[in-house]
Amino acid sequence: MGTRQKILDKALEMFNERGIEYVGLRELAAVLSMRVSNISYYFPTKDDLVYALSQELSRENSELIAERESLTMTGFIGMLQKVFHNHVKYRCLLLSVVHLMKQNKHLAAAYKQTQTVRNATLTSNLQVLADGGYLLLNEKQDLEFLVSGISLISRFWISEAAVSLDHLDIPAQIRHYLFVVTRLLMPYATVKGREGLVAVG
Repeated sequence: MGTRQKILDKALEMFNERGIEYVGLRELAAVLSMRVSNISYYFPTKDDLVYALSQELSRENSELIAERESLTMTGFIGMLQKVFHNHVKYRCLLLSVVHLMKQNKHLAAAYKQTQTVRNATLTSNLQVLADGGYLLLNEKQDLEFLVSGISLISRFWISEAAVSLDHLDIPAQIRHYLFVVTRLLMPYATVKGREGLVAVG
């Protein structure tokens, strides 16, 4: 493992344990038995380090979230489940998203761009489900509503779970929010679609 990746991995671990706001480069350097200058060679500021982690999250999610020419309802929910597990891995970023968007201009710009791409991909995948007979979307607003709702859950479930479901372990929290997604989809699901939703619910 290279030094840069070693720094990123330890920073992610410490940020997840303590919160991004409460870990500085000095604390990170001490744990890594490095000088701060060793870290700042790769990441001149803490914002640069956080931005690099956000890019790793985006890259890993991009490998999971892709337009599928053939997609089943269970396959769609399974894709979301993998994304939610990835969110847990980078939970510090999602827990601090509002602060980071105001603090880190590079991250904020990248986040907005990524969100546009994610919504387009989600729209495409939901349309594939409709074309495959899993969803019945009568109006454009139906599709827009589902994209908005699923996107909202995906972006903020970690924060909501930290407040409301901290008594549950992570797998139970993920199951809960996947269930919320299935309930969101259910009114639009055909008989074929409902069978897939019941199977994963």
